[in-house]
Amino acid sequence: MQAYHTIETPINAVGAVSILRIVSDDMEWVCGLLKINPLSPGQIRLGSIVHLDEALLACFEPGSLLIMPHGGIGITKAISEALNQLGIQYKQPSDPQAMFPEAEDVHEARMLQALAIAPSPMAVDVLLDQPRRWRGFCDEQPCADARMMNRLLVPPIVVAVGRANIGKSSLVNALAGASVAMVSDHAGTTRDHVGVMLDLGGLVVRWVDTPGVDETVAVGEELKLVGPVFQSADLVIHAIDHDDAQGQLDPRLIDLINPMIPTLRVRVRSDLGAGIDGLDCADYADCSCSSQTGEGIQTLAQTIKERLVPSEALADPRPWRFWDS
Repeated sequence: MQAYHTIETPINAVGAVSILRIVSDDMEWVCGLLKINPLSPGQIRLGSIVHLDEALLACFEPGSLLIMPHGGIGITKAISEALNQLGIQYKQPSDPQAMFPEAEDVHEARMLQALAIAPSPMAVDVLLDQPRRWRGFCDEQPCADARMMNRLLVPPIVVAVGRANIGKSSLVNALAGASVAMVSDHAGTTRDHVGVMLDLGGLVVRWVDTPGVDETVAVGEELKLVGPVFQSADLVIHAIDHDDAQGQLDPRLIDLINPMIPTLRVRVRSDLGAGIDGLDCADYADCSCSSQTGEGIQTLAQTIKERLVPSEALADPRPWRFWDS
């Protein structure tokens, strides 16, 4: 008897439901492990899954069972781990045509596989057009920039850095439109880096909020924590205060940041003042915004999106190699 399961919705994104698929040559044995009644092809019903959640169960073809619990990240991972412990091991989806037998060809199957896990709404239209592009492709033709386009499938990492107590946590809350990080008037509130998924105008990014680092905050442990995050970042947001024209990064941070990673200088708390006398804000910042009033927040979101996946890349009519092998 063989059995494995896959997760066919984005693992690190929240949705109404998530979808796990169990594949086995003995589904009665699988249903026995799960303590549910076997389903015949065409059957759909509700059932409790490993005492973790009430899920929709569906069988559309022999040897395959779909489990659709609530779409929280934690519950999806918990069910997957419970299946692992039962001997139904997690397997990365590999054969798109086996997963999507309804697809016309391998190009459409790959598209459906990617569409099922793509967290960014911007990916939908581009992916839907990929089968057409690949059907007319020959090996001599160049492809679109996969490194940049793959950010539609794997959320790029955006790391916010800046002096303590200037509003980095308030900034991520303003971008999210909800309270997703700790905010305080006292320096050093964010003691560890806080990560959250943000939808910035259709591009989902993983935003990492780091501790404020300056001479008033002990930084030994914080630097150890954020070092690996800086090395893997796709974009660094350097937050500077409304009246700080210099806005220099702490020397202790400069050595941690990969010099190849682009940096966006963002003047925060613009509602507290117009800036520095005699200087245009554009002279010392790429963007200016206020978390308090909302001014400039949408512009910042669009700027971040453009830095990570430029409009030119989205408009590229060439096919995009969005699968691994």
